Amino acid sequence: METLLALLGVDNIADILPQERLDAISNEALRDHDIDWESMKDWRTKMQKGIDLASLVKEEKTYPFEKASNVRYPLITTAALQFNARAYPAVVPATEPVKTKVYGRDEGGGKAARAERVSQHMSWQLSAQVEEWEETVDELLTVLPIVGTVVKKIWHDPVIGRARCRNIKPAAFVINASAQTLEDAPRVGEILSLYPVEIKTRRLSGIFRDVDYVEDTGDDKEKVQEFIEQHRRIDLDEDGYPEPYIVTVHKKSQKVARIVADFTESDIVAAGGRILQIRRGSYFVPYHFLPPINGGFFGTGLGFLLGDISEAINTIINMLVDAGHMASRGGGFIGSEFRIKGGAEQFRPGEWRLTQSRGADVKNAIVPLTFPGPDATLFALLGLLIDAGKEVASVKDILTGDVGGKQMTATTTMALIEQGLAVFTAAYKRIFRSLKREFKLFAQINAQTVSIEAYSAFHDLKHPETGEVVPIDPKSDYSMADMDIEPVADPASVTRMQEAAKAQIVMQLAEMGLVDRNEAAERVLQSANIPETEALLPKPDPMQQMMMQAQAQAAQADLVLKAVAIEQARAEVERTRSETLKNVTDAASAEHSARLDELALMLKAVSDGLKQSVGSGPGRMAGSPGNGGGGNGPAVHVAGPAIIGDPRLLGGQPVAGGGQGGGFAM
Repeated sequence: METLLALLGVDNIADILPQERLDAISNEALRDHDIDWESMKDWRTKMQKGIDLASLVKEEKTYPFEKASNVRYPLITTAALQFNARAYPAVVPATEPVKTKVYGRDEGGGKAARAERVSQHMSWQLSAQVEEWEETVDELLTVLPIVGTVVKKIWHDPVIGRARCRNIKPAAFVINASAQTLEDAPRVGEILSLYPVEIKTRRLSGIFRDVDYVEDTGDDKEKVQEFIEQHRRIDLDEDGYPEPYIVTVHKKSQKVARIVADFTESDIVAAGGRILQIRRGSYFVPYHFLPPINGGFFGTGLGFLLGDISEAINTIINMLVDAGHMASRGGGFIGSEFRIKGGAEQFRPGEWRLTQSRGADVKNAIVPLTFPGPDATLFALLGLLIDAGKEVASVKDILTGDVGGKQMTATTTMALIEQGLAVFTAAYKRIFRSLKREFKLFAQINAQTVSIEAYSAFHDLKHPETGEVVPIDPKSDYSMADMDIEPVADPASVTRMQEAAKAQIVMQLAEMGLVDRNEAAERVLQSANIPETEALLPKPDPMQQMMMQAQAQAAQADLVLKAVAIEQARAEVERTRSETLKNVTDAASAEHSARLDELALMLKAVSDGLKQSVGSGPGRMAGSPGNGGGGNGPAVHVAGPAIIGDPRLLGGQPVAGGGQGGGFAM
């Protein structure tokens, strides 16, 4: 265990190993490299064929005649460009490309604040500091649909002192083709093509051993040289368990340039003094367009799916062109009795020539061949193959912006887009899954390499009392235990057409009154990528607000007056009860008393309702002027017996009706 921990602190383990051990490691690495390289032979052939078809590479043709038609139809090229055009704006949005979310309880908002800091720092890092990141994404989204698998490398470069990334050329990433994943592979490697100045920089910085790697390059002294960087396992402490290391070997001279540990102390799993497992470090993120059809590591691309269709299309197009050419040029046989000086003759349009032979002799001596011209069946087959290729490549007319002048609803447009993107939508999800792993690698590098001073200076949080910059530990912020880092875009909405169609659906719902109109309008503006949408939304009219407030206040005052009138009416009812008891007989008194009790209960219910309305504030009172009540409350009508001998129940206003059949109204 102590030996392993000691090796972790060595910058280049190759400097402390004997030459015999280095030679053995070099031989094993190069041998295993050749084994893995040979296992990739079938995939490399298919991959190169797809690249040639997409690049419209032409070979010299001599069949069916010299300089025959050699047209290349850009089926795979168009599909790759369309895929890039739709995916690139979604993967690299104009705003922050990285977002974070936290799990578990967040009392006090500490996790949310940490997640926001990480999101801001990583978005700045990928947009400004790691200048090559956006370029690598652009390149990846063009090559990936053609070859099926592209591997991206993310690492910390000690020479420039920051994280770096680059796409590995499809043929330069070496892995045994039978491996299912990077974690399952016993080793993975990369063919490094370095210029002499790059080799010199690595030697001076101590990354490579300071030995001579120069090979015979002929007249070109700046020719690139190949190194094999292999992530493999070697038992350097001789305990019977091989540890993961990164071995770099110069291919021509077979000299070991570098050996460094591919694990950290936290990757060691031990129990009872014995090492049970050592996890290998992670530098590579594979991107797959489609899963491998026959198993293995490498995915499936359009170069494989459309290779035969593309070649058939090219063949038919060239056959049609050649047939038209032969039919327009003509040709045939000339009898020996008809002589033409100088051999073959070619005529210009409208030209007539004199001959020494008679017309009948010329007619009998020349036998033209019949060239039927382009075949209609081949032309129909060409259209069928192109349509079949577009089905696989999802290059529909509506996806390229052509709807043939038709007017379609938002829901119809959405349905056509989703149907056309059926293949690519799944590919987008795989890309976002790999992009999430890539962001996590950047986060791990930041936790290990970003200094507290640089991280604190970026956020520039000042102490409220002292005004000094508050120190923030990036290692604590970038802890992955309770936080997840993912792309900010939605993989299900990768085109502006989809976003616009969704926004139109929301706007239609707003016109029906089912959703808020202002929120719907804001989403329509955002889908069109129009900035500062809040400034475009309608503002409330101050005069209208003042009028509404005045109406609400008037309505509230009216309710207060009605409540006072009701209280006065209740008091009058009580007074009338007392007088009635004095002036009528017991039987009549009991009848009038029951009616007065009923009226008192009704007045109390109305009074309580008015008090509740007054207490709710002017926000609920807004009604039309002169309505006498709030806009949300019903008009009040109380029916009951008339009060004998008193016409003033509502502030001196006479009561409608009279006698036994009368009523009380307001």
